[in-house]
Amino acid sequence: MSTAVKVSAFAAALVAVFAVAWAIGSAVGPLDEEPSPPPAPTSEHHGHHPGGAP
Repeated sequence: MSTAVKVSAFAAALVAVFAVAWAIGSAVGPLDEEPSPPPAPTSEHHGHHPGGAP
């Protein structure tokens, strides 16, 4: 295997790794965004409270 073939194979592998990383990064999106706030609690109560009257 000649040096030119080795360098070309290395360059092609490097391009492939960066392309996969870019694709994954585009699919995931930016990580520095603020998370959305949780939904506001409602005033309705639907659960059973232990110790309370039925």
